Amino acid sequence: MNEFLYNDGQQGALKDPQDDRDLIYDQYVLGAAPVEIDWDKGFDIRDTLGADFKFKLQGPSLSCVAQAVSYYVWVKQVLEMMARYGLKLPELRLQHPQDVDEVSARAIYAQIFLSPQGGAYIRSGMKLIVDWGSVFEHDLPSVNPATGMEDEAWMRDRSWLNAKISEIAKVLKGQKFMTIAAADNMDLFARAIMENGGVVGGILGQNEHGWNTVNPQPPDDLSKTWGHGLYYGAFGKDELGKFIATPNSWGNGFRPDPTYVWKPGDKPGEGWQKLRADYFNNTFQFNPWTFQDKPNEEQNMSNIKIIKDSKSPAVGIWLPASSPQAIESYCLNFGIDVPKKDNGDIDWDKFIQGELTLK
Repeated sequence: MNEFLYNDGQQGALKDPQDDRDLIYDQYVLGAAPVEIDWDKGFDIRDTLGADFKFKLQGPSLSCVAQAVSYYVWVKQVLEMMARYGLKLPELRLQHPQDVDEVSARAIYAQIFLSPQGGAYIRSGMKLIVDWGSVFEHDLPSVNPATGMEDEAWMRDRSWLNAKISEIAKVLKGQKFMTIAAADNMDLFARAIMENGGVVGGILGQNEHGWNTVNPQPPDDLSKTWGHGLYYGAFGKDELGKFIATPNSWGNGFRPDPTYVWKPGDKPGEGWQKLRADYFNNTFQFNPWTFQDKPNEEQNMSNIKIIKDSKSPAVGIWLPASSPQAIESYCLNFGIDVPKKDNGDIDWDKFIQGELTLK
C-alpha cells in the first residue's frame, strides 16, 4: 500500500500552458499509414524488452513527472542497447549493467520543478531531455542516503549540476517530443505506445479512489483532486474492458499478490495499474506526450584529438571512451576483438597497445 498519496489540491503534474510551437502527434499520424489497434491482443513494452521494470518510489516528493519521464528515457535507452548488442534486457543487465541502469529522476526534477509549490509541467520534462539529456542513477542517485527516501528538498537540490555532468547527460538526449491533442483518444495512446515505446501523461486523481489497487477510479469531486504524472507502456482488454497500463511511481504495493513476478508472455498490463475508458477524457487526462530518441552521444566530440606516431609519419584520430562499455562498443564497430578475463572484465594488459601524452 502506498503511504505517500497526495493531499487534496497538491499538484505533482500540472496541465501545460498552451504553446503553439508544440508538435502535435495527432497530425503526425494523420499523414502515416493507418494502424489498426488490436485491443484483444494488446501490447506490453516489457515483452519487447524481455523483462520487467524496476518500480520507482517517489516517496513524499512531488516528482512524479520526472519519475514518468525517467521511465520513458530508460525504455528508449534499453531499446537502443538491445539494437547495439543484440541482447534482451535480462542479458544486458548481466553483461552491460551500466548501459541499462535506471535513469535518474532527480536529475530531471531538480531542473523542472515549479517554485515554491513543487510539481512540474510534463512539457518541461520532455524539453529537458531534448535540450540537455539525462543521467543514470549511478551518476546521480535519486534516493537521499540520509533519509532512505526521495524527499522533496533532496529532489530539488541542484548542487550537483556542473559542466562535467551536463556533458555526461548528452548521452541520453532525445530528438523531438510531441503532444497528443486528443487526450480522450485511447487509440492514439495505444499507437504511440506501440510505435514510440510509451507515453507520458498527466491525470487528475482523488484519494480513496482505488490508487492502492490495480484499477484506480476517476475523481467524482473535482474540488478534492490532485495532479499526477504517469508513464504508460501497455494496453489491452480484459473482463472490465479496454485499458492503458502504467507502472506508476508509488512502488508495487497496489499488486494484490506481492510475490507476483512478471514474465514474458504474461497478459499485457499484468502487474501494472490499469486506467479505463472513463479516465480518458479532456477533464481527467491531460497533456500526454510522446518522444523520439536519437543515437547516444558516446563522448564529447571536442575531446577527439589528432595524433601522430612519434616513430613514423602516420597521423590518426584518438577517440576517447568514457567507460569500458563504450570502448567495447567502439571495438565492435571496428571489428576489434576485446580480450577478457575469466570474470568477464577487459584484460587491459593484453588489450592496450601503447600509451600517449597529449599536449
